This record gives sequence, structure tokens and C-alpha cells, in this order.
Amino acid sequence: MTAWKKYKLREIVTLNYGKSLIAKKRIDGNIPVYSSAGLSGWHDEPLIYSNAIIVGRKGNVGSVFYSNKPSYCIDTAYYILPNDNYDLKFIYYKLLSMNLVRLTSDSAVPGLNRETAYAQEVTIPDLTTQHLIAQILTSFDDKIELLGQMNQTLETMAQTIFKEWFIDFNFPGFDGDLVDGLPKGWRKGKLGEVCYVQNGYAFKSDDLKNFGDDSIIKIKNISNKQVDIINTQFVSKTVSEKIDLKFKVKSGNVLIAMTGAEVGKIGLVPKNDKDLWLNQRVGNFIEKIESAKWFVFLILVQDGYQSLLFSSASGSAQPNISASQIEDIEITLPNMKTIEEFGIMVNPFFEKILENQHQIRTLAHLRDTLLPKLMSGAVGVKNKTL
Repeated sequence: MTAWKKYKLREIVTLNYGKSLIAKKRIDGNIPVYSSAGLSGWHDEPLIYSNAIIVGRKGNVGSVFYSNKPSYCIDTAYYILPNDNYDLKFIYYKLLSMNLVRLTSDSAVPGLNRETAYAQEVTIPDLTTQHLIAQILTSFDDKIELLGQMNQTLETMAQTIFKEWFIDFNFPGFDGDLVDGLPKGWRKGKLGEVCYVQNGYAFKSDDLKNFGDDSIIKIKNISNKQVDIINTQFVSKTVSEKIDLKFKVKSGNVLIAMTGAEVGKIGLVPKNDKDLWLNQRVGNFIEKIESAKWFVFLILVQDGYQSLLFSSASGSAQPNISASQIEDIEITLPNMKTIEEFGIMVNPFFEKILENQHQIRTLAHLRDTLLPKLMSGAVGVKNKTL
């Protein structure tokens, strides 16, 4: 097996300080701007003229990102440039495996101290082995990125059909006649006429565990139009078997956050074979018309409706929106047959999105399982593995 040598991090990389760039200048341009939280805008001039690693210094301390093009790094992060002595992508994965957030210092304003980071011990193999390990891990990330791009394309296709039918009124069977600006049989109506919102179950805090049989879907599990079914809390079978099945979450369900800063956020439950349950303050859209959930999803992910959902929320401590408030949102309501036909048409797009999400989750799990083993040398690599 290839010998791995020990170094201090300062012997391997240089943590360059990012440069100040006010927010209003991070709007226009073709150059990605990175902060400790990742991509934070665009600019018209690069600070970095090559690939680079971005490491969170303030804010999202210890976060690690890889930029494969010229970019700009602001002063909440460090950046690392390529060096002929190591494989930059390998170093990226090495830093990911080091859990740099544990090095947080300066309790008043937590940050990643450069000298503290430099003092960390790392083990590095020869350059050829670095290349091989980087290629293995990159192959997972490339596939994940490709599936993510495919999902964006599929959703865009569904949104295009939605606009064509329900905004431009270019849908099958329309004769061109409008009544009060709408096709015949269409009217202003309520969201609740096509779906109702099922509230979640109020689990007891004592029942929630970090390990268990059945997963609990909370508000924090909804982000980026997806539902994270991996990083959850759990309840035992003895608890879940007493709960009404109306609180069970299934593949393809459309969920909504009903409390807090994420109120109104929408997410799709990926394909899975898990036992999932809906926590309180998370809503599940139950169809009154076949495939109407896709009609509802494509309405509510629009910026205008996201703003409406947030502004409809009430509560001085934190925003809250009720099931009835969601159901009362006014929409342009086509006739039921058109909604059903639309849902049936776009359903294959969403089925593929859900399947891709499942693949992404599987690949990410495999990558994350391999990462520490490859980074420690516990798993050897050879050219034939590629």
C-alpha cells in the first residue's frame, strides 16, 4: 500500500484571505462570488483566475466549497489556489473530511483562525494516489450534479407547460373565447378547492430519539424544494403504531413548512421505502383531484406566492400560517378536468425527479461512506479501480 506521510496543513496549502465586496456589487456579472456560505452572487471581475477551494472563515465556519472556474472570494472566507505539489481536488476532499468547524475560535464572533488551521496534522499520499482518490470521489459528485441539473430541466419543462396552459391560456381544447379575462368555466377560487392541507402530529419530546425505527419529518427537513428524509429524528414502533395513518408521509407527497423563518417553503418527498411521519407545523397537500398536487406545487413555488405565504403568516414570536389560511389562498381556478389533464401530463416529469432524488441520496451516501476511508488510507486504490 502507498505510504502516507504526515504534514502540518501549513506545509500543504496557503489560506489566502478573501477580499471585501459590498453586497450591491454582487448582482451583475458572469463571475461567481463565494462567501463562507458558498455562492453568494455574481460579479464582473475575478479575484481568482483558476480553480480554487473556498473555506469558511466567518459565518459558516469551516464550510468547504470547490470552484472549477475563475471566481471571487469575499472576506468571510479563505481561498486555496492550485499547486503542482498536490491535487487540488484531493485537498478539497481532505478538508471536507477534517470537520474544520470544530476549530472554531473567538467565542464572541466565532471564526476559523488561520494559525489554528495551519497547525492541524494531515496525512497525504503520493501525487498519483491523490489523483486516483480525487477521481473516484469526483465521479460521485459529477453524477450527483448531472442528476441535479436533470431535475432542474425537468422542473423547468413542467413550469413551461404550466405557463403555457394557465397563464397564456394555450391549453388543449381552448377555443380562444375569454369571459372577464379568463377561459369559459374558469374563475377566481381557493387553493383548498383542489387540495386540503393535512397538519402534522404533535409528537411528545420524550418520544423523539436520534436513532430509531420511524423517521419524523420536521420543518428543518424542507429546503430547496426537497424533503430530507435522511437527517431526521426518530420514534419507535411502539409510538408510531398508535398514530393515525393520515399523518404518514409517502413518496411523492408535497409538504409545506407552516412555522418559523422557513414558513411557506415547499418540498417533495423523494422515492423511498421508509416509514415517515409528519411532525406538527408541517403540512401535507392531500389531493381532491387526481394529480392536483403538481398544479399546487407549481403555483406555490413561484416567488409571488412564496411572498404571499410569508406575509399571510402571523405571530409576534415567529411567523405561523394555518392550514385554513393556506387553503384560502386565492388562485385562478381552471375547470377540474383541465387540472386533472395537466397533472397527468406533467406527472412523468415529477416521477423522474423523485427517482433522481433517490439516486442522488444513494450516491451521496456512498460518497460520504467512502470519504473517510479513502482519506485515511484505510481503502487502497489502484488504476484498475477506475
